[in-house]
Amino acid sequence: MGTRFRLFVQPPFEDARARPEIVEVSSPSGSLAAGPADDRMFVVEPVGKIGPYGVNRGPLGTPFMYLPPWTGRIIEPATPDARGNFDYLRPSMPGFEAAHVFGCVRFTLDVWERYLGQPITWHFRDHYDRLEISILPQWDNAQYGYGFLEVGSQFEKDGSILPFSLDFDVVAHEVGHAIIFSVLGVPDPGAEYPEYLGFQEAFSDCVSLIAAMHFPSVIDNVLEETHGNLYRANRLSRFSEFSPHRQIRSANNKRTMDEFAHGWKDEHELSQPLTGAIFDILVDIFHESLVARGLISRAVEDLADIAEFDASVETSVQHAFDRAFDRNADGFVEALLEARDIAGTYLAETLWALAPDFLDYGDVAETMLAIDRHESGGRLARIITRNFRQRAIGELHAGAHLKGGEHRSHVHSARILLPIDHFDLPKMSYREKVLLSRSGIGQ
Repeated sequence: MGTRFRLFVQPPFEDARARPEIVEVSSPSGSLAAGPADDRMFVVEPVGKIGPYGVNRGPLGTPFMYLPPWTGRIIEPATPDARGNFDYLRPSMPGFEAAHVFGCVRFTLDVWERYLGQPITWHFRDHYDRLEISILPQWDNAQYGYGFLEVGSQFEKDGSILPFSLDFDVVAHEVGHAIIFSVLGVPDPGAEYPEYLGFQEAFSDCVSLIAAMHFPSVIDNVLEETHGNLYRANRLSRFSEFSPHRQIRSANNKRTMDEFAHGWKDEHELSQPLTGAIFDILVDIFHESLVARGLISRAVEDLADIAEFDASVETSVQHAFDRAFDRNADGFVEALLEARDIAGTYLAETLWALAPDFLDYGDVAETMLAIDRHESGGRLARIITRNFRQRAIGELHAGAHLKGGEHRSHVHSARILLPIDHFDLPKMSYREKVLLSRSGIGQ
């Protein structure tokens, strides 16, 4: 028996009809303390914390490293009910956001630790036993870093504040970074290729996408909306519209490495060719499963590939999928779940086999092909090769980092900080240290 939470798979501010769903995560019943908290992670809502973790500026302008733990006052933590569950908490109740963000992290870890074959070991284990999950409603971003996962809010022009703690996609994406750092690791100084940063974003988007596909409602809604024609705009191909980088986060995109060979500004944009290739591989695996089950013909599958680049045949493709779905909707569900698990397994095995130093997208493609040879004898090699080649992955590489995207980039963010990096920062004067301590930032 696990522990129950209520989770929004689609945040209420994205769809007013959204309702939280009761899920059961792997935490044994009665094992979670107030927070929620366990022996691997805990949630805090700091009182008086004026900025996120990372490199901040002191009162006199000197940069300094700011890392956990938060030792100041906190809002009353969420507590479990008599049976150890948190699903009694409703969106309007105190503690719901804290329970929700913990449930999202645990749910995502449950999904991906199954694909990885073991629990992840935090990459910050040398300094912290547990992950601090912090809710900072006044901050306009979300980030994972050394010992922490912080979520802020989206601030809209009409004055409304949309908390990322209620956005499963945003939280799951940050868990993706935690998985990468914990399994793949951090490149050595001077060994970080631009495509490592793009890989971070692409893989984290895929972590979110595949985790969301473990909600039965997502599978049902996507198939009801598309009848299996996944290139039609849907929940899987379009990530959370309220994410920090909502304008560029789309799995169903046509971007190629040609766009970045002469330079790049933002690793979220740079990630798009890789994300798109992996999404296309997922869709093609789904199509192959439909053909193998006799649910669509090879001719329809070929036509669907053409429709990806030729809009004139989209209507014919949709009609074919409509008829096939009406004949056997349950078969479509089974095929999509099979494609989900194959893609998740291949991505997890690829992550285990990669190394962070000098990582580029070509390494990802070659490793995934090797995984396919091991898993299926190369049955999916044509699909994998074609989709990476269409994006010029492995043929072209990202050029120099250009000016202009610094405000969205993680190149110098808290995400890649290590405690040893504080030696690279200038020393703060005694007076500034006193002023800093009075500000409450390091409580």
